[in-house]
Amino acid sequence: MKIIKILNNSIVLAEKDNGEDVVVMGKAIGYNNKIGNRLDSSKIEKIYVLEDQSVSENLIKLMEETPAEYLEITRRIVEVAEKTLGLKLFDSVYVSLTDHLHLAVIRFKSGITLQNRLLWEVKKFYPKEFEIGLLALKEIESGLGLQLPEEEAGNIAFHIVNAQNNEGNLQDVIFVTTFIKDVTKIINHYFAIELDTNSINYSRFVTHLQFLAQRLLEERTLDSDNFFLYDNISSTFAREHQCTLVIKSYIEKSFKFILTKEEQIYLTIHISRLLMKSNE
Repeated sequence: MKIIKILNNSIVLAEKDNGEDVVVMGKAIGYNNKIGNRLDSSKIEKIYVLEDQSVSENLIKLMEETPAEYLEITRRIVEVAEKTLGLKLFDSVYVSLTDHLHLAVIRFKSGITLQNRLLWEVKKFYPKEFEIGLLALKEIESGLGLQLPEEEAGNIAFHIVNAQNNEGNLQDVIFVTTFIKDVTKIINHYFAIELDTNSINYSRFVTHLQFLAQRLLEERTLDSDNFFLYDNISSTFAREHQCTLVIKSYIEKSFKFILTKEEQIYLTIHISRLLMKSNE
């Protein structure tokens, strides 16, 4: 590969031998280098994005109008995220998060703050990703000398959550978070309580709702003909099941989605566990 543009000491635009343009990252890969020089393969740490030509093209296009330090900050955020979460994020995050950070800083410098109405929910439903968002704010402060508001940690967390699912998009993540928020509100209101959001049963409940929300998005259901179990659960946990029916009504009205008996069974069981005074 030969260099066609040096973005900074660690990021360059390069042309592969087949004529394809890529963004290449590596420690000191651009230092003391020149346009036209061939890259030292031993210094290459990351090629954006070799597997997906469309993402690679988008990243190159983005970097033509975005200061290179934003991609470098994104790289450090992704590095921390992958280490913290123990998984590989999809490369599309380099485009979406770099672009978001650049626009967030432009808004901040213009005195514009966009309120993140789901900030509390992000903290509770995606605590690891939110912590990564807070670390990202420190990276931004260190790299750019700007102290962005906490809302931005929530926005960054959304991008990290989204990057764990290549088939999803940011709107889906926001939908799932809002759905969990609404269902939790219904339960709090129905039983006139505040759920213990730090309990293991609440964590299991949120996981169940995340999968349920995904089924809503995909318009697929869990279904069976186990009417005996449904009758047994609905009578044994009568109050919890009545709350489930309220949630069922909310889902039908909001999403035109019929909650099957099997879905109701699981939801009722989870609600019953949430109401336990102590968790196993």
